[in-house]
Amino acid sequence: MAAMIAGIRRGGAVLPTVQAAARAGMEIEAGQRVGDYEIIRRIGAGGLGVVYEVHHVVSRRAEAMKILLPNQAGSAEAPERFLREIQLLAGLDHPNIARLNNAFYFKDQLVMVMELVAGETLRHLAAARPVPLPKIVEYAAQVLSALDYAHARGVIHRDIKPANVMVGREERLKLLDFGIATSSQAAGLTQSGYLVGTLSYLSPEQITGAKATARSDIYSAGVTFYELLTGRLPFQGSTYYEVMTAHLHAEPVSPAALNPGVPEALARAIMKALAKNPAERYATAQEFLTALQAVSAGLGDAQSIPTMSIGIPLRSVTGSSGGGAITGGANLPVEEVTRRLATFLGPIAKIIVRRLAAKSKDTDQLYALAAEEIPEEADRRKFLLSRHK
Repeated sequence: MAAMIAGIRRGGAVLPTVQAAARAGMEIEAGQRVGDYEIIRRIGAGGLGVVYEVHHVVSRRAEAMKILLPNQAGSAEAPERFLREIQLLAGLDHPNIARLNNAFYFKDQLVMVMELVAGETLRHLAAARPVPLPKIVEYAAQVLSALDYAHARGVIHRDIKPANVMVGREERLKLLDFGIATSSQAAGLTQSGYLVGTLSYLSPEQITGAKATARSDIYSAGVTFYELLTGRLPFQGSTYYEVMTAHLHAEPVSPAALNPGVPEALARAIMKALAKNPAERYATAQEFLTALQAVSAGLGDAQSIPTMSIGIPLRSVTGSSGGGAITGGANLPVEEVTRRLATFLGPIAKIIVRRLAAKSKDTDQLYALAAEEIPEEADRRKFLLSRHK
């Protein structure tokens, strides 16, 4: 498989078909054929691609096919990021990571075929019913095992969250969506100063624009396990700015204080993963796993945790023109608004304004949305008045 994927790239450059795919895009429906695969149904969509259940026409094996979203295919970066996801997965073979089965071009569109995982995401499972506490620890062990394996091969996932973990047959977990993952062997695609990932689960260093590391994934895993144990996120807010500030400065309430069924030793393990300073977290996913295993022996089968809130977290953001891209709207005074907003929010204003510009139809709306990110009413008025100076 690795050799086959490597053949997509020649001499370190993407073949022209990737650029053709960027122009083409592709929308398909049930019953259509894509290469040797018959489309059965659409499963869902992520930031970059649409995922379908497919059957191989010869073997009849059920698989999952991911194709670049038509509205992403025309971007400069999305096809390269999609190709990188394929190449990263080609080098990973772990029971808790969804397996890559094939990759090919169809009508100049890059296609990836993966193991079909029948089940439900960890988010849907925990939102639907209480999960026994020992089961949460078991799930955490599987996620950390996958991360330890990926990290040992230089791969950082960068988007660990319950929605990216599938619970399949016999409760085998599969880590999904390596679309924004990075590798020590791959050139970076994300521009400096941009956020990539899902804000509710992002580490402080990612929010400040620093490079994500294995300890960043450990932090995101800590947020995930905290949410499963308590039914709430450790860092909350009504705006992007409030959530960012909480990640950077707020100390979360111990899981044991929110759920009396959580042992103190387990709560301490989760809190260490959530340390603001990466150096104070676990050095490796295996170290985190060892800490969880040390407290798992005393957990009773009857213990359960609260059902996780069904509330939708703040949307994913990426710093490219991939899904949820933070890009400036056309003909909007992005730099001007950024400079003025920075007076009240600091350097994070650059990220906020780019995100707001993407959904603003004119300058008035951009200023109005930016003002809402400022906590104090008096400062909001000063900001709006500064526009006319």
